[in-house]
Amino acid sequence: MDDDLQDAQDAIKLCAQRWSLEILTTLGQRPMRFSELLREIRPAPSSKSLNDALRRLRDGGLVHHVDDAGAGTYTLTAAGTHLLPLLSSFMREIRRWSETYRVGCVRSTGADAAPA
Repeated sequence: MDDDLQDAQDAIKLCAQRWSLEILTTLGQRPMRFSELLREIRPAPSSKSLNDALRRLRDGGLVHHVDDAGAGTYTLTAAGTHLLPLLSSFMREIRRWSETYRVGCVRSTGADAAPA
């Protein structure tokens, strides 16, 4: 696989992990403590799931954790901040695609219709 495609695939895999999009979009509003993230994300993840997802996003360079005298705060890194509008655009386009080509309810355009 082309290195550029591999990099893109790795980024998509990281964002596709459970709770990643929710965390990134929530932290896009403002920095938050762990307990605030648990309250803001709906439906709420378990503490363990949120912790695991935050660790993945930190390891992926998208989220930063600052320990302020025991009150740790999570923020988006520059990479996470740059990624957020790209994700929003991607999600809008996927929604448009889904409205046209829903899995299990594909609307026939004629050209892709199955032969009778």
